[in-house]
Amino acid sequence: MKRYNTFAATWLAALTIGISACSDNDSTGGETHPVQQITVKVESVGESLINPATSKADAHRPRPSIGPSQDFDKLALLIIDSESAQVIYKTELDNWSATDNTVSNPYIEGNVRGRKVQLTLPERSLLTDGKDYIIYAVGYPSQAYGNYVPFAGTEEGGLLSTTEVVTLPEGEVPDELFAGAEMLHVRDGKVLTQASSDAPLEDAVVTLRRQVAGTFGYFTRIQATYMQDGLRRTAKYLRLVSSRTNRSIILGGFRSMEDPENFNQENVINGYQARTDYDATLAGADSPNAFVLYQIDLARWFPGAEGSDGLPLDKNGDNYLDEKDDNWQMDTETYPDNILKLQAGSVFGDRFLIASAMYEADIESGIPTFQLQVTDETGRILQYWDVLLREQVMLHATRTIVSLAEDGGRTVITTETNPETEYCYSIVRNHLYAMGDKAHSQSYGEDEPIALADAQELVVDVDNEWETAGTIIFN
Repeated sequence: MKRYNTFAATWLAALTIGISACSDNDSTGGETHPVQQITVKVESVGESLINPATSKADAHRPRPSIGPSQDFDKLALLIIDSESAQVIYKTELDNWSATDNTVSNPYIEGNVRGRKVQLTLPERSLLTDGKDYIIYAVGYPSQAYGNYVPFAGTEEGGLLSTTEVVTLPEGEVPDELFAGAEMLHVRDGKVLTQASSDAPLEDAVVTLRRQVAGTFGYFTRIQATYMQDGLRRTAKYLRLVSSRTNRSIILGGFRSMEDPENFNQENVINGYQARTDYDATLAGADSPNAFVLYQIDLARWFPGAEGSDGLPLDKNGDNYLDEKDDNWQMDTETYPDNILKLQAGSVFGDRFLIASAMYEADIESGIPTFQLQVTDETGRILQYWDVLLREQVMLHATRTIVSLAEDGGRTVITTETNPETEYCYSIVRNHLYAMGDKAHSQSYGEDEPIALADAQELVVDVDNEWETAGTIIFN
């Protein structure tokens, strides 16, 4: 059972995204002009309440932090006329996440955290009284996604004619990415928004949320050697692989299907352009059919003696890599400068993810979404776990998939019955998929890594926030 909503009437509706701007019209007609302000917020929290970690694509390593942290430097904004889709104003803010600047400031509102700025529209760009607009914004790292720049080729006075799409170049891993939109209503010279059609008009606020997902794994007590085909083989890598991943992200699908004022659509899958350049194989498959999300080199955590050929060393000889091995150390190549602290004897891996949908054909084939593998130095699988999804709420009854119309310009939003299972489930934007509990990056007393030697099944947790008080933030 599917419901389709193609925002074709105007490009404003097609995008359902957000940015701050102004119009060239003077709403007063006199020499005095109203002060028009818009608050731009970027939420650190998301739709997944779990204990998080961080990652940065340009260095292929995480950057954990505390508080309302984000790790991108630019925020692009524009405002369009809601009827004509004409671009009224376009601008960009630099150094958004820098701690020593005045561009944005941290905020905490209940359980919601992030950074925000209040923009005052210049006199030349005041919005016309009585009219409606759409604000569209994208927060992004300037050197990620192939040096992606939002709204390229779109200028003031022109039309916003396509939905923003970000494509990951070959060889690059996903990075932090935020976007959002909001309807703007100008009444008596003031710019106003409303959270829903039933809510009152309030001072204008547009909120940007994560357009990617994330995953991390926190493990200990890893079996060091295995007997296979009559030979003893040494575990070299612990890796998480996925049976499906996408290359592109559609920055749209923010608006509720039922409420044109509600730009906080949840449970959205906004990735497309499925990859086929497999670099991993699911256990039992005859040919490559999966993708490596993160790969943990166990020798960086449990280094061997000189001449050990780069293999990890089970120092105490009990056939487990854990806190009893006094050669354990942090992998400082991946996590340098004390940016992450872990329990002794544990290992850690993480990655941003582009959202992807699993379909009935995938479910019928029996493939899992995630599989954790222990391999030797050649990539031979020594042990594996198909990863079970455990949400603190049941699997959603429906899901929303964002795609592009055939002309490539408009978004098509499809709400459908959810066919997913506990092992074959979609990756949803702004969700965190976590194995193990990781507390504050600099305080690990409440950490709970998964003891793999004792794990009959592996479970990935998905909740409803990316952070809670005292936890680190996946950025």
